[in-house]
Amino acid sequence: MRRWIVLASLLVLTGPATAAGFDCAKASTPDETAVCADPRLSDLDARLSTSYAAARKAAAFDDVQTVARDFLADRRACGADRACILATYVGVLDSLAQRSGPVARPADITATTIAGGKAADTGALPETIGQCVATRVDSVHSRLEGGDFDAGTGIEYRNGGYQVSYDREEALIASKPGDRVTMCLVGIPRRCPEGDDRGRTYLVTNERTEDTWLLADSQHMCGGA
Repeated sequence: MRRWIVLASLLVLTGPATAAGFDCAKASTPDETAVCADPRLSDLDARLSTSYAAARKAAAFDDVQTVARDFLADRRACGADRACILATYVGVLDSLAQRSGPVARPADITATTIAGGKAADTGALPETIGQCVATRVDSVHSRLEGGDFDAGTGIEYRNGGYQVSYDREEALIASKPGDRVTMCLVGIPRRCPEGDDRGRTYLVTNERTEDTWLLADSQHMCGGA
């Protein structure tokens, strides 16, 4: 059955959001072909269309358009790599949700899903979108020194990774030092000042609790305060 993938609709520069504009029979790049051939990726593409339309109504046009363009560039760079493509959808759905689009990442998509059993404990952070590693929780603490979790939550990992939230994150609080987790990189900020790479986003799944969370590595994006 033919279905439409989100591509042209994310690049419309004027007027209201439109229906997606590419027939899978006309898919011409490896990433488009991979989306059309994979039911999970196809479902995420349909969710993206809904989330994008909602964000267009709620947030600044140029901002949402930049998110869409960056997503398309990231997905195109994946080629036919399924883990990479899956990670780009997770990342863009999160970005759009922050701009008042619906939270559209299915709960059953975890870091383990992206890793596909291939997350090695390298002792290092993942460096490319869709890359996953295994590591362990080092500590969980309040975002503010001396504060409680109502002020926000931070978590540190043995591979040097860190994530933080302004909210009380029960999944993080339930994690314990030594818990084994799978960590996948799903978002890399663009147009950052030289030497400032804050704002990388990771999807993490705790193997013991089976909780999954998606958070950035800094309270501010690159170029921020």
